Amino acid sequence: MRFLINRTDAIGDVVVSLPVIERILSRDPSAEIHVLVQARTAPMLAGHPGIHAVHIRPEDSGLVRLMQQIRPDAVLNLYHRDRAVIVAAKHAGVPIRVARTRGLDQTLAATHRLWKGRFGTGRHEAQNLLDFLEPFGWDGGWSQPPRLFLTPEECAQGVAALADHPHPRVGLIHRGSGAGAHPSEAWWKQAKAVLRQAGWHPVTLSPPADSELPETDLRGLMARLAACDAVIGPSTGPAHLAAALDIPLLVLIGLRKNHAPDRWSPMGARVQVLQYPGPEADLTDGMDRIPPEALLPHLDRLT
Repeated sequence: MRFLINRTDAIGDVVVSLPVIERILSRDPSAEIHVLVQARTAPMLAGHPGIHAVHIRPEDSGLVRLMQQIRPDAVLNLYHRDRAVIVAAKHAGVPIRVARTRGLDQTLAATHRLWKGRFGTGRHEAQNLLDFLEPFGWDGGWSQPPRLFLTPEECAQGVAALADHPHPRVGLIHRGSGAGAHPSEAWWKQAKAVLRQAGWHPVTLSPPADSELPETDLRGLMARLAACDAVIGPSTGPAHLAAALDIPLLVLIGLRKNHAPDRWSPMGARVQVLQYPGPEADLTDGMDRIPPEALLPHLDRLT
């Protein structure tokens, strides 16, 4: 079968969708998998052995033409807000169209609909996404954590970029590009002092405006993450990249139920989670209640 998986939102969302590809190929090794993403996230999927082709999402007017070129047997719209994808799949005659019941146009255009919600289920988002395989009998259970891949040349470039920062080297992700919870600049300043005193050499990798390194592209960021002995940051896109590259990661997560670790923590055997201890809203100063010294025992366990 030929699948087209739509994931036209953010970096972390693309990463947590990768187990869907693994599950498909574990059940049908001959499956041909195409992925539809935004231009800004496409580079992260380069070299992924399970993906036949990565497509940049065109304007709505070009979606039907793209479907006709790919000729998928099934479209899985993992990003429910991009409703035009399922509507275009119907117009292109795609026989299997799986979507959440978000929007009347999408609901009517889908051949298979996911009615159950995700909030409050206690399931990770990666498990929720496996529900899209229900029409094939491949849903449920769990799968391997997401994996991303770098070439040896890219790994060498990452090492060279951080050559002035000795080991043990800890990469820092101050915040994401969205409105997600993260510690303040003042907290990070204190945390860096604590890390240095404990023998670590912190280097800020993201966002670019906070980093002392020359700006790089997405693959360059992945290479720099891979050159670190550990990474610390809130649950945002670069943290998901680090986990998918199997880099030891300490992720900082707030207390809101819909953004709790059970649902949105980066996945991997070398991921530790640290939540702040107070009842404050994590979009104000909640994460600053984490004592910077609390980072150290987690790093010890990771490394």
